[in-house]
Amino acid sequence: MFFNRVSYIYKNRGNRCNVTIETEAKGLGVDLVSVTRIAKLIAGHDLETLQLVFTNKEIDYCHGATDSIYSYALCFGIKEAVAKALATGLVGIDWNEIEVDLTGTGKWVCLQGKAKIQAKKLNIQQWHVDWWRLDNHLLVNVIATSKK
Repeated sequence: MFFNRVSYIYKNRGNRCNVTIETEAKGLGVDLVSVTRIAKLIAGHDLETLQLVFTNKEIDYCHGATDSIYSYALCFGIKEAVAKALATGLVGIDWNEIEVDLTGTGKWVCLQGKAKIQAKKLNIQQWHVDWWRLDNHLLVNVIATSKK
């Protein structure tokens, strides 16, 4: 894998401080999600079926969100991208082993079971998540990293 230097500039009372942190990219996952497709998935299934894909925490958050369908689509896309970054896809990993936190705590991804084991094998210590809304689609990008 390759090393990536990440520079952050902090402002403290007008003074600038440059900090460079070196991380090693361990995996990359990208997913393009159709919000319409997710809306049909949500509308066409009961809670028990949704629990096959989403955890109770994710369902509670998404149902309470201002744009519920957008939240479900983002959650779905992050799960897909994380699975790709783990280099397994969803083969051997259950959807619920990848939990997405959209509450703004800064910890986007929580892994359980086989997903967590795979992340440990790859020495993944951190997840960097970005997304873009493009009309009726979401483009999700996930980078898995470890410290150098």
